[in-house]
Amino acid sequence: MLIEDRVETKFIIVFSMTVLMSDNPFFNNYAGQYSKNESFKSGNDLKILMSLLPEKVHRALDVATGTGFVAFELSKRCESVVALDLTEAMLSEAKKLMSSNKITNVEFEKSDYYSYTTFQKFDAIACRRALHHFDNKELFFKKSKELLVEDGVLLVSDMIVAETDKNDLLNKLERKRDPTHVAALNEGEFMFSLKSAGFRVIKSTIDREQMSFEKWLSPVETNSVNGIECKKFLNTLSDDELKSMLFDRKTNSMTKQRMIVAAAPVAP
Repeated sequence: MLIEDRVETKFIIVFSMTVLMSDNPFFNNYAGQYSKNESFKSGNDLKILMSLLPEKVHRALDVATGTGFVAFELSKRCESVVALDLTEAMLSEAKKLMSSNKITNVEFEKSDYYSYTTFQKFDAIACRRALHHFDNKELFFKKSKELLVEDGVLLVSDMIVAETDKNDLLNKLERKRDPTHVAALNEGEFMFSLKSAGFRVIKSTIDREQMSFEKWLSPVETNSVNGIECKKFLNTLSDDELKSMLFDRKTNSMTKQRMIVAAAPVAP
């Protein structure tokens, strides 16, 4: 699904991985593994997200930067980047990435997004693999609109649940893997929340990736407490229930869907 329109911007705000508590324990434990994860480093959704950036970008904000892969890509195309995250271990890995690549135009801030304040506005916002960690999606979008200039753009990439998943099974499974997971939306909920906050869609697409159970579980180990809980949960589900959440019992694999959207604020 593609919806296109043209918007010119000067600055970009980008969201990648955020949490709602100080020094999120899950990300603190696995920061090193995330820094080596090829999907986070060069996944197709990152390529699509970067393709939505306008030609000329001056100042960028990467919210919930995680291990810094989005900030790194932004640094190549922006005059300056502010990388925001709440977890010290993640920021530490992101700083290593910039240092090893001699990147000098990225500034780091330890903060959650809701309480982040700045006297400057930016020209765009993008969120990569983070929205499901926000407990209040409406507030996320409203905050984003507040930080955008009038002709700015919001960029979001995040997992979505299938419309067929009526019992919210994927979110239940995700919480067993990562207790800090709040909730992913389905496509309709995603678009409704975005438009209700005062955005119009410039372009949107859904990226699908089939992956083994072990790849989905990573960086959590299969025989860890959380890994075992995930397997137990899947074993309680019928084939129809698994199908509704896009999990195939025969191949022990699932299809992960990610909504990637560029949106612009609607003038009051």
